[in-house]
Amino acid sequence: MHRHDPALRHRYPRFATLGLCVLLGAPVLAHSAPLRAHEVVYHFAFHGLSGGDLRLTLKHDAERDHWIYETRANPSFLARLVVSGDSLERSWFKVTPSGVEPMRYKLDDGTSKHGDDAELHYDWERGRVAGTVRGGALDLATEPGLQDVMSIRAAPMADLLAGREPHEYAMLDGREIKHYIYSRHGTEKIRTALGDLETVIIDSDRKGADSHARMWRYWYAPSLNWLPVRIEQREDGQTRMALTVRSLKWLEPAAASAPASTPPQ
Repeated sequence: MHRHDPALRHRYPRFATLGLCVLLGAPVLAHSAPLRAHEVVYHFAFHGLSGGDLRLTLKHDAERDHWIYETRANPSFLARLVVSGDSLERSWFKVTPSGVEPMRYKLDDGTSKHGDDAELHYDWERGRVAGTVRGGALDLATEPGLQDVMSIRAAPMADLLAGREPHEYAMLDGREIKHYIYSRHGTEKIRTALGDLETVIIDSDRKGADSHARMWRYWYAPSLNWLPVRIEQREDGQTRMALTVRSLKWLEPAAASAPASTPPQ
């Protein structure tokens, strides 16, 4: 199994789904700040060829500290061979004192056959997650910190904003629970569609993967509530896939108590 972004696999190939995972070694903030509702668009490229755009929206649910996170694809002409422009992936989760806790996950693959559809419900009191995945029933025991392929994008941001050192995350990928560990590679000021940004570079490895496996690299911007502004899948030092931020729209004002975050020196 290759190392892969724990969240790109439903959007592109079978490219993998755009995932945001753990930030081991990133700095701890002095004060707590909440997640902030937003809409961010990334441009996707595979071996330098355009695959279209991914639109991620994080918005408040009805209850306090409850959120809805969704991804919609706007594939290029060629990418439409593997992903539908009608696909929709969505996660419902809440932010607890210990971090992100998923409650429900749903994927509509946007096709008439619905072969890749999935729907999961988390029962944390019973310690079970149940639902359907690709047409088959699923019922598994949960484990502490378990995420789905959408909530894992928000989990490290929520931890960093809460002043916690990010940690190893478990993620339910299809019918299998996988573990991902991230390590800080360094810092870099990069030019983006949003301007020049100071970023913290994080490398992602699947736990237990060998040294020849593919890896992912993230450029997180502390000044943007730790949103990633660039994501790459790399193999033998070369970029296979890249997602670069095209636009960001905040859907609410910044919290008055939110700290001014800066990357480490």
